Amino acid sequence: MKSAYKLVVCDLDGTLVNEEKQISRKNREAIEQFRECGGEITFATGRIEKSVKKYATELNVRVPMILYNGARIYHPETGDVVRDLTLSASEVGKAVELMEQFPFDYIFYSAGEAYILKSTEAVRTYEKGDGFQCVVDPDIEKISRLKITKILMIGDNRYFEDFRRQFQADPECRANLVQSENTYLEILPEGVNKGNALEVLSDHLGIPMKEIICFGDNLNDLEMIVRAGVGVAMSNGREEVRAAADIVAPSNNEDGVGSVLTSLMEES
Repeated sequence: MKSAYKLVVCDLDGTLVNEEKQISRKNREAIEQFRECGGEITFATGRIEKSVKKYATELNVRVPMILYNGARIYHPETGDVVRDLTLSASEVGKAVELMEQFPFDYIFYSAGEAYILKSTEAVRTYEKGDGFQCVVDPDIEKISRLKITKILMIGDNRYFEDFRRQFQADPECRANLVQSENTYLEILPEGVNKGNALEVLSDHLGIPMKEIICFGDNLNDLEMIVRAGVGVAMSNGREEVRAAADIVAPSNNEDGVGSVLTSLMEES
């Protein structure tokens, strides 16, 4: 059986993996069936390389993955980097300047590593969820000199809008700010989102957008869900994402990816 679709692009947290951060048997089986029909599976996530490695190995991902919410596109087998964008020195400097006013937990990502100034309960929770440990370095000047792919801020979302307003008031700060979880605000290079990265990946693989299925649950998934041939939102996802999707799947704890993927294969 041949499928009308050639590529599945899945967000991880809240989408492909359940609350225990596991890929269910039903999801794995549906993905394997999709591959037998001539398709491929990859990820579009805010995570970094070492945080997705075990999932890429588990599913034998054979095409590039969208990481850092679109700032980097990386091939898990060859190590080739298809896309690699970083923040400007001005944007990093502005974020550092605002640290005194906004006491979030800041994580700086550079060259496959994640740097923190100190370990906190919120950071440890993040590390546990993503399956790796950040590098602790209290020298903010040293970190600021690195090529920063993205900055993640963990904190009270009531203050995100004020941070966004002050950051974007600087004309040299054209970075994209996106809320990827309820308590996560990310600073990404200008123009970076999963939707734009999906376009780059589509061109790179020679797979038309109409033959791509995208799954996601949060606001950082919105652009790719809108652009994909079939955009699927999880029932546990944000209302805005569900409203924009072609299909609303069962939740990430109810094998939503596998259920919808199986239905789409039966239709094609």
